[in-house]
Amino acid sequence: MKKENILVVALILMAVAGVLIYNFSKTPEENVSAAVTPEPSQGKGTGIAWHSYGSGLAAAKSKGKNVFLYFHAPWCTYCTKLKKYTFTDKKVQALMDEHFVSISVDTDQNQALAQEWKVKGLPTMWFLEPDGSKISNIPGYIEADQMVRILEYIRTKSYETMSFHDFVRKS
Repeated sequence: MKKENILVVALILMAVAGVLIYNFSKTPEENVSAAVTPEPSQGKGTGIAWHSYGSGLAAAKSKGKNVFLYFHAPWCTYCTKLKKYTFTDKKVQALMDEHFVSISVDTDQNQALAQEWKVKGLPTMWFLEPDGSKISNIPGYIEADQMVRILEYIRTKSYETMSFHDFVRKS
């Protein structure tokens, strides 16, 4: 792995750690309940156009789009929070539908795929090149404004020339 990619992963992990520390400092009333919510929607007009793993990888390759690979489970509190807040954000939806092929994987229903991707905690999100090669991953909850920055960073392929920290500072 290139030194730049390792740095990008480290910076993203530091950002995620900051978000997690912020979220764990909230009172229980401020946290989202762990109620089960419907799975991410399929199709346009209803939010993000989610694909299954196989069809999503094939679509990314044929369209030349990067992949957003999302591992989740119905019982996961932060997965529910991502669906409720981050994935309903209009900017996030627009960026994901225009520039990415979004793949949703329920780890309860597809444990083998979660093991193949070495998913240790939920939610886990991966960014992939159109050919399926790995760019980077992000564990945990990400707020919408931070997700927009990350999506722009990946969309513009800025990870090839600068760290995420430099990208944010430049923006």
